[in-house]
Amino acid sequence: MKFVKTYWPLLLLIAIPVLLWIAVGLGGSVGPYAWWGLIIWGGLSILLFLLSLILLFRALIRKKSRLMTVLLAVITLVSVWPALWFFGIGQIAYPANPETVTPSLSIRSPFAEPVTVAWGGNTLEANYHVWMPFERWAYDLFAPPAVLESQNLEDYGIYGMDIIAPVAGEIVGVYENEKDHGTGLDEFDSMLGNYIFIRVKETGTYLVLGHLQYQSVEVEVGDQITEGDIIARAGNTGTSSEPHLHIHHQLQNPNDVLMTAQGLPLYFRDGTDIFMPEGGGDIATDGTRQPVGDTLLPPVKDGSESSAKITE
Repeated sequence: MKFVKTYWPLLLLIAIPVLLWIAVGLGGSVGPYAWWGLIIWGGLSILLFLLSLILLFRALIRKKSRLMTVLLAVITLVSVWPALWFFGIGQIAYPANPETVTPSLSIRSPFAEPVTVAWGGNTLEANYHVWMPFERWAYDLFAPPAVLESQNLEDYGIYGMDIIAPVAGEIVGVYENEKDHGTGLDEFDSMLGNYIFIRVKETGTYLVLGHLQYQSVEVEVGDQITEGDIIARAGNTGTSSEPHLHIHHQLQNPNDVLMTAQGLPLYFRDGTDIFMPEGGGDIATDGTRQPVGDTLLPPVKDGSESSAKITE
């Protein structure tokens, strides 16, 4: 009891992140909240760590016991780690297994031409999105040519390409009034830019399509769409450094919940095969950066009825 009475503040500082990690491990709808809680706690721990250094310096000057302040410094320094994820330091994938998280969904390609999966898949190496719960299985799609240094939007093959409904469902969210900006990330007004939200007919879950071209959306809220309908064009709006299409699958309605939503596995199909394509980032080719990764083909035209398929 004496130990607890003496060191209860430190025990509390240990208990908070431990409980948050446990909640992350439980997954489900509570997991994303706990994940962001770890990040917020990491930010607070930076301040506590700086405070511990001040207290340690005072203890050294006054020649008092330094055990409490040393323990405080160690505990808070360890807790800082999640805050660094925002800066791309020490990131890990949000701990979720695509084999057990349900419902997962397989869809057709949202384009009638081959496109490149620059970022996508289940690992941090192939998909920078995976550290964020709501984008755990998000994709960034490009089409050749795509010279990533070009300042001309027309140099990107995907710019202005028709986006085809990858699944049947209901349009529950639309925005198209953000103008396309230049390459780089200095001019964006919002995260998704212009977007379409689709409530998937078979699962009741939601697809988010972002970075659409200015005033290119051809559907309205309440429309019932069929797989294969043309719904918009690809653009360069929001936090998009070059023209591409962002797409992800989530449990909650994105009109209500986005950052704290539970991301769900998203697969593609091209006729008979159902797969999770992987991105490769970009590499220098002849002195220029080009997106590399798996190629996503439009589905085989076999005359069969198109519908979403839930993967078990």
